[in-house]
Amino acid sequence: MTQVRDVLAQPWKGVNLGGWLLLEPGPSYPLFTHHLLKDKSQARCEWDLMKVLHEKLGKAGAMEVIRSHRETHITKADFQRVKAFGLNAVRLPFGYWVITEPRPKEPYIGPALEYVDRAVAWAEELGLQIVLDLHGCPGGESPEAPCGRRQRPESRWHWKHWDFAASLKILQLLAKRYRDRSCVTGIAVCNEPCGVIPGNTLMSYYSKAVDTIRKAGMPESRVAVVLPIFQRPEGEEAFIAKWSKMTQGRHRNVCFDVHCYHCFENQFHGKTFAEQLRAVEENSAMFERYPMVAGEWALCLGRATWCTCGNMDEEAVISVFGAQQMEAFRNASHGSFFWNWKEDPEDKEWNYQVAQEMGLLKRSALVLPNWDHAGEDPLEEVLHPSPEDAVVYYGEKVYLRVFHGMYMDVQGRQVDCSWADKGLWQEFSFCETSGESQKSNGRRPVRHRDIVRLQGHNKHFLAVPSDAATKGQPVFATRKKSGTEIEFEVIMDSPVLKHRGKVYFFSRQTATMLDADDEADGIFARWADFGDWQAMTVEKPPEMQRPVNLSALLRPRRRVKGPRGSKDSPVRQAGNDAEDAMEATEDATSKRKADVLDE
Repeated sequence: MTQVRDVLAQPWKGVNLGGWLLLEPGPSYPLFTHHLLKDKSQARCEWDLMKVLHEKLGKAGAMEVIRSHRETHITKADFQRVKAFGLNAVRLPFGYWVITEPRPKEPYIGPALEYVDRAVAWAEELGLQIVLDLHGCPGGESPEAPCGRRQRPESRWHWKHWDFAASLKILQLLAKRYRDRSCVTGIAVCNEPCGVIPGNTLMSYYSKAVDTIRKAGMPESRVAVVLPIFQRPEGEEAFIAKWSKMTQGRHRNVCFDVHCYHCFENQFHGKTFAEQLRAVEENSAMFERYPMVAGEWALCLGRATWCTCGNMDEEAVISVFGAQQMEAFRNASHGSFFWNWKEDPEDKEWNYQVAQEMGLLKRSALVLPNWDHAGEDPLEEVLHPSPEDAVVYYGEKVYLRVFHGMYMDVQGRQVDCSWADKGLWQEFSFCETSGESQKSNGRRPVRHRDIVRLQGHNKHFLAVPSDAATKGQPVFATRKKSGTEIEFEVIMDSPVLKHRGKVYFFSRQTATMLDADDEADGIFARWADFGDWQAMTVEKPPEMQRPVNLSALLRPRRRVKGPRGSKDSPVRQAGNDAEDAMEATEDATSKRKADVLDE
């Protein structure tokens, strides 16, 4: 297929217009802060907000509030500002009730298709691409707020509540209405479908959706059909493999939508800053292999990041993270969309305009050191440097980080892991057993298989109750200074414990490991496993660590030959200059996007 080299052939480099035509607490923050529940808390989704508005203002009053919001939240001026930032696309999330009548007994107000018409017209006038995103389907594709109604933790939602047939009719209506609008270059068939939906069921809907959109007149030469695979339990690549086997390449110009959030679930809360950047690197490799769009991404990071970034300040950490993500998205055949255009102004990690004004999206990407996954990642030492003496010694102040990014702490007799900082309550030290302490002479490092006591800041020792394993009783702190209940064998991969070392504490009282819980705050000793819950990372105090030095990871200058007879001229390597890099990589990525059409 001959590639058309105009702006609409470029991969999407855009923002989401969330919170306009489907209401959520962050993106629609003025509405949710002004119209509170009876207990003065905020509603958690559009469904609950609409119930509040109906109860407080009646139907007419509720309709006026929503009409005013839709008229003012996003205007042509926003589209002009999107264009001024150098972006080329917007993703437009909306609930099905914006396109057609709400279902009986549902509190939504609609239809309001004229606002989609306006968005398409503004995009067309300003030379922007637009992706129409059916963000909330009839019946809901999940029990979460993004589809309109949050129905958890006491959820009665079932995936069979999702009305697939009605969703296909809405996609058909959209495709017919906008099939001749050249700015419409993508249509998403749903958003973040719940992981409990059977894979074959979801693929069947996706295949029917592609057929419906094509038969309604949206051409594969211009319009990509976007298929979400975020949060699939089998993993993105396994889902794509099954899809390819099922469809046998029948559908052209489809792309898979992944949402790159690094702040939800313990999977990301427990990642160090280095591990976060490696996760971005893994995403980049995946983008190279498949037709993909990062339909949503942001600058928010999980808990462990903030104590594993050395002396870097918050803005430096965020800007480095943003630069690495933008570098990765250049490999995505269909581009990326930041979430969100508008957000609470204090949430710089989620508000594109604020992030731009603060300069958080202007840093050049780093070149990460090579790592073969054998031993510790060298990036850890760069971002979370060791002290001059990295060895951990008896009697020295240390901090113990558990798998979900919290640090173990002691308050009186209570032992928890409820804070993600290194404060007084989080201070511990390794102590020898009473017999060994009498024998030792001088400074002694903690070694593999040592028998130790763990002493908190209040001079109390961690103790394991005798029924910890059988009844799940939590570990506590005691003044007692001897006995097997306060003795632990240190188990680790290295002979000597060092800063950032991973250890397991084997209780001599119960023959089980200390562990943290996925949901409870306490520390326990329930199993003998060497699992994630049992692993603890030992860190020396921040004031002892050396400063972070990123200079070695900056992209080097290279020399490019000038015209014959002239001296070589120094230029930045592609990627240092944001504008030149984006143009160069967009050329390459546009080719990949065109190649997708020919597969």
